[in-house]
Amino acid sequence: MRHNPVLLEEVLEHLGLKPGAVVMDGTLGSGGHAAAILEKIGPEGKLIGFDQDPAAIARCRELFRGEPRVILVHENFRNLEKVFLKLKVTAFDAVLLDIGASSEQLADGKRGFSFQTEGELDMRMNPEVGPKASELLAQMSEAQLADLFYYYGEEHHSRRFARVIVEARRQHPLRTTEDLIHVLEQAIPAQLRFKKGKRPSWARRHPATKVFQALRIGVNDELNALKEGIAGAFHHLAKKGRLGVISFHSTEDRIVKQQFRKWADEDQGELIFRKPVVAKRSEILNNPRSRSAKLRVIEKIS
Repeated sequence: MRHNPVLLEEVLEHLGLKPGAVVMDGTLGSGGHAAAILEKIGPEGKLIGFDQDPAAIARCRELFRGEPRVILVHENFRNLEKVFLKLKVTAFDAVLLDIGASSEQLADGKRGFSFQTEGELDMRMNPEVGPKASELLAQMSEAQLADLFYYYGEEHHSRRFARVIVEARRQHPLRTTEDLIHVLEQAIPAQLRFKKGKRPSWARRHPATKVFQALRIGVNDELNALKEGIAGAFHHLAKKGRLGVISFHSTEDRIVKQQFRKWADEDQGELIFRKPVVAKRSEILNNPRSRSAKLRVIEKIS
């Protein structure tokens, strides 16, 4: 499954890209946004692409092979400050952060990001850093799991799911996506359980959806990474430089909205639009992932 860059037209329009610009793409993925940005900034431009996933870096190394305008950095964008001096740039004219898991990560069953494919409960975007999802499920208390599911996944059945997980792990470890799905499905009323492929449209959302989202966010510390990442990116923007963030659920969007408004209230930045830009119906039909995407952009003024 190839990653289709969401809100591509809107990103290119609102980042204020000009020939010769220095641009940071903090979440390369498969390079869709980056390739389009390169066309906009011309032969004198420069693109610095970050990704913590070594598979994404490998894909983009192949995509941009021999391209002198591109610098690839295998690093979480939250660590921009640590590597900024090595980049040999004075500031960025634009920064883009496309938050969340890519289509390639979701489609790779071995990595455990999706409940739709069987695989190990790993979920680490950088397979060399931090505990796996299976380890969190084994180590966290019932109260901690409930909080994780509620605050990171906005799951209303968080306590029930946490309770059944703790009960199940006493019998055997939850190591695979199938292990976790089986436990979660047993926790919901019988009339809401459906065989694979038989789920009706009115019950489109699988009971595992928000739990998997919360686990992924917890494993990768995504919300703290977002806070640190947008702060670092804004700090290193040139005057009149723009920072754009694409988020996919309300918790992420709330963090971006609040921080952008704070900078605007302090006269450090100017909001390019009050409400987030969302995908057109035509894009949603071609790329369902764009359905929940929201783009916010701020311009640095001081």
